[in-house]
Amino acid sequence: MNKVMYVKITGIIAEYNPLHAGHLYQLSEARRRSGCDYIVVALGGAFTQRGEAALFDKFARVRMALSAGADAVFELSCVYAARCAQLFARGGTGVLTALGCDALSFGCESEDLSLLYRASEGVRAMDKESAALLHDRLAQGESYPRALATAIAGGDEALFHLMAQPNFILALEYINELKRRGASMSLCPVKRTSHYHEPTLSSATGIHTLLKEGQTEAVLGSLPDDIAQIYLAQMPDGMGDMRRLDALMLNELRRTEPGSVVSPDEAEGLFRRLQTCARHAASFEEALAQTKCKRYTLSRIRRLALDAALHLPGAPEEVPYLRLLGARREAAPLMKELKKRARLPVVSRAALLKGDPVFEAECRATDLWGLSTQRREYRLAGREFTTGLIRT
Repeated sequence: MNKVMYVKITGIIAEYNPLHAGHLYQLSEARRRSGCDYIVVALGGAFTQRGEAALFDKFARVRMALSAGADAVFELSCVYAARCAQLFARGGTGVLTALGCDALSFGCESEDLSLLYRASEGVRAMDKESAALLHDRLAQGESYPRALATAIAGGDEALFHLMAQPNFILALEYINELKRRGASMSLCPVKRTSHYHEPTLSSATGIHTLLKEGQTEAVLGSLPDDIAQIYLAQMPDGMGDMRRLDALMLNELRRTEPGSVVSPDEAEGLFRRLQTCARHAASFEEALAQTKCKRYTLSRIRRLALDAALHLPGAPEEVPYLRLLGARREAAPLMKELKKRARLPVVSRAALLKGDPVFEAECRATDLWGLSTQRREYRLAGREFTTGLIRT
């Protein structure tokens, strides 16, 4: 009798903005440590969780992910991906649980699972006193990660330091979302090899800085040839730049009805404040700077502005579809396995999603991002429908 072998699938939630040496390390370690047969990625699209235009085209980043070791890449709609950490985690874990993944791997400042679980439990079971302390710290102008760290860590300096890091906070959101769903995915954290803001070849911030400084050769030299070629194919006219959307974003802020914005980042009249500043500013960046205060981070304000410009709908509790963006040809057995275990149909043709409000928002995001580039091909509308499934 032939023994049926179980296929193990590990999932990763990512932006790859852009893909760099740190991501290559995580993909390699995720496969090694989880012992998986396949890796699938839930990939954010045109705009990032910080509310900024992605540096490279969504579909180019799909190619990067496949070249870097992912076996299949699925869409993480902007309705989740360009919003707060909680919704980013909701969408990402929603895609991976719907696919039936066995494990979740993520980059984090700590690989200590007991510490991660303890911190996540502290967030979920926050008492009134801790909640009040969090609210007070936010009111004093602290960032959400630092305010949450103060409320949860107490006198534990090691935990406080970790909780003040954005990837650690995102890891906690992943854990809490999996618990909320009752998902049994195992966790495979991979420690980051560089600090979030260090200008190194192993961080997105570092890559952005080096490219702006014209150190293209140093960046390309840190990457495998096939990924370096994808970089080169996007440069320079295919690169997204939020400055090219300045007038458009400013106009959208001025004309949007405040009551039409359903963003989770809206609170205590923040959008009205942003709109007032937009009407007294000569540029989008000036409006953002005037709106920023101790209580609200620039990322939150950027996301709120993007919400208004894209007319994003509310984020559903569960992802409404599973859209396959790209796959390796050698991963054909994975596709067969996903058809058996996925809770939603796996869709690769955009036409089948027409009319879905979450997908329609993704189409608007891709079209808007195209206007942040100088490449004619990208500036054309409807690319979600004209770009087919990517196979490598």
